[in-house]
Amino acid sequence: MPTLYILCGPSGSGKTTWATKFINEHIDDDIRYVSRDDIRFNLIGDDDKYFAREKEVFRKFSATLAQTLFDGFDVIADATHLNEFSRRKLTQAIDMRFKDYEIVYVNFNVNIDTCLERNAQREGRANVPETVIRNMCRDFVPPSLDEDERAKGVIEV
Repeated sequence: MPTLYILCGPSGSGKTTWATKFINEHIDDDIRYVSRDDIRFNLIGDDDKYFAREKEVFRKFSATLAQTLFDGFDVIADATHLNEFSRRKLTQAIDMRFKDYEIVYVNFNVNIDTCLERNAQREGRANVPETVIRNMCRDFVPPSLDEDERAKGVIEV
């Protein structure tokens, strides 16, 4: 049964870096990677606001994850997934297309100063406003195995 790795943490917490290392360490497992930001930046223009096409971004993100799972691959879902509601919204969207998968949450327990420091090194649209990161850190609720019956683990980073 394929596994959906749901990354959970504020911007700057190390999600994309972890995903790259994880894939490289499991190269023989043929794990796929889907980034919500990559999809977003392919859909919006330079003059568009960050969330200009958010509904389309989410639809493409969840559809790509569902198709990858359907094809039998484990897949990493790279987005913030800050609370149970956002994680459930994702799995419900995937479930509309494919339901037979397991879930592993990857919890990024990183302090706000580290997130801000890492974010300061980003350029362009990848750089998130400091107030947004502060709000993300304040509102972040770590994942729990109780959120979904298919959850088989939480990796703490």
